Amino acid sequence: MSFRYFKHWFKFGSIRSIIVLALISIPNLYTASAQITPKGGIDWILVVDTSASMRGVGGTKNIFEPVKNSITEFVNTARLGDTVTIYSFDRDVTLNANDITINSNPDRGKLKQIISSLKAEGVRTHTGKAVQKALQHSALLNKRADALGRTVSIVFLTDGLEDVRGIPNPDSIPGNTQFLREQQCKPYIFFVSLGLKEHEKQLNDFASNPALCGKGKVLRDPGGVQLNQLAQNIRPVLITPKLNVNLPTTNLPSVLPGTTTEPLNINGISNVNAKVSLQLEDPQQSGIRLISPDRTIDLAANQAKVIPVRLQIPPEAKGGASSLRLVLISTDQAIAPIKIDLPVTIQSQLQIQPTKIDFGSIEAGKTTETQTFVVRSNISGTASLQLQGNFKDISIAEPSAAISLQPGETKIPVQLQITDSSFAGDRTFTLVLTPDSSIATPVSAEVRLYILMQLWRKIVIWLLLLLLVLLIALIVVCLIQRKTPLELVEDFRNRKRLEGALVVLEPLPQSSEDEEISLTHLQKGRVCLSDLVPAIAATNSDAELVTVWRLGKKNIDLRCLKGVIFVNTKNINTDELFNEDIIQIGNVKLQFNWIEHQRPSEPGSGQTNF
Repeated sequence: MSFRYFKHWFKFGSIRSIIVLALISIPNLYTASAQITPKGGIDWILVVDTSASMRGVGGTKNIFEPVKNSITEFVNTARLGDTVTIYSFDRDVTLNANDITINSNPDRGKLKQIISSLKAEGVRTHTGKAVQKALQHSALLNKRADALGRTVSIVFLTDGLEDVRGIPNPDSIPGNTQFLREQQCKPYIFFVSLGLKEHEKQLNDFASNPALCGKGKVLRDPGGVQLNQLAQNIRPVLITPKLNVNLPTTNLPSVLPGTTTEPLNINGISNVNAKVSLQLEDPQQSGIRLISPDRTIDLAANQAKVIPVRLQIPPEAKGGASSLRLVLISTDQAIAPIKIDLPVTIQSQLQIQPTKIDFGSIEAGKTTETQTFVVRSNISGTASLQLQGNFKDISIAEPSAAISLQPGETKIPVQLQITDSSFAGDRTFTLVLTPDSSIATPVSAEVRLYILMQLWRKIVIWLLLLLLVLLIALIVVCLIQRKTPLELVEDFRNRKRLEGALVVLEPLPQSSEDEEISLTHLQKGRVCLSDLVPAIAATNSDAELVTVWRLGKKNIDLRCLKGVIFVNTKNINTDELFNEDIIQIGNVKLQFNWIEHQRPSEPGSGQTNF
């Protein structure tokens, strides 16, 4: 009866009519109240394997009847307000019962009829698609207006062996991971493996996926001998208050000492409404402090909540990995706390001072004075010191072994060794300190020194340079003169030697061999005429022939030593001789012959001097 008629009767009817109307409406009101789903109920999604292997085809044990009995027990123990959805799967997935709410015994009877009609006659086992359908249905349930406070529990009953032969483009079990992430830790998933053989390995991986937040579990019951206890084993898991927390990423970024970390989001969840707080345990006493969250956190039942965590790293924190632990605790201590390991890597801080250093001047073959570097670090271990650059003539004399680093300051005395073969000059290179720790990066300092060359090496080098210049000059001269070095040496030796010949005209020598005297064969640069012609000694006069160079040209001069000397009837003291000049000393006449040195004025000489 509608409210409009009720209003009309109330206005115009008698008291008797009102009483009759109330009595008539009582059953309708009872029915309406029974359809309201109370909060805190469980939404069961039962997924049953109906492949032929479940009833023993292929030599396996017939477990299908016990499976149906266990599902019936689920229905019998379900509480008012629970809902039951039943899927069966073999080659494909079939929806047999869709969100049937248990409000009365007739509802249970309806579900039992559906369970009784199930038959295990399928030829394949498409487990991946069954998982997909169940998760899709779970997502729909969690979007309902009354989903807050309710629990979704998916129960798979299967012999554990997937068989998708001949099924085009089958859905894989791991391919459903994305559906888990989208539901944010809401459904519980129980894989009940009933086969005598080992169940599908992928079920273990799927049940332990972090996206389930610990709500996945594989129950092993070969042959289904404990199926009658299945409902009793699963329901306590769903109704016992408990917390869970997971860290979305396992590789946390390293942090610097003296800084506050960026928010690290963790997921907290409870299956009941709870007030919780987060605490930090620091077994290594690294001094790291939890600064956020700093207040109580409200968790709604079955609703994952992102909890941003921020840590304060002390300035003196030691570099390396620190093993921390986050503990989620309920404020009333009615729920067992949950712990999660939080590895934090603190970045190394390695500094070297000074970053530039001058070792001054050092002689080749010597060792420099000791200079001290100060290393500040937050790590311990060893490090090596190396020169970086192409300086094979410089090496590290000290330290000669690995350097021991400790948190704080480490002083390193450094000496450099210069080899004997080093050349003089200014050198600038890099000194690199490389720690053995993988979390630390090398540091470097710029080094300068000036190498002095030893005196004896300078002399040797200058002599070698001089010889090189002379050699180059010799080569150039050889090329210009078109002569070999031996020929040039011979020319140099002949440079100051007399050339030409003297012919004795008067008095005639007794032997024709004495008529001509070769000056060239004398290989001298100066000679007296009396030494060449004995007859001159009786004249009481004498002169000498001398080689003289003028304007880059070789000449031969006649110099009077005593007495009177005539050249071409001209009395001379010193005169330059030319070819066929006549020299007269007393009664001795000599003719000077040097074809290469004609008088300029004589025709046919071919030479003209200015």
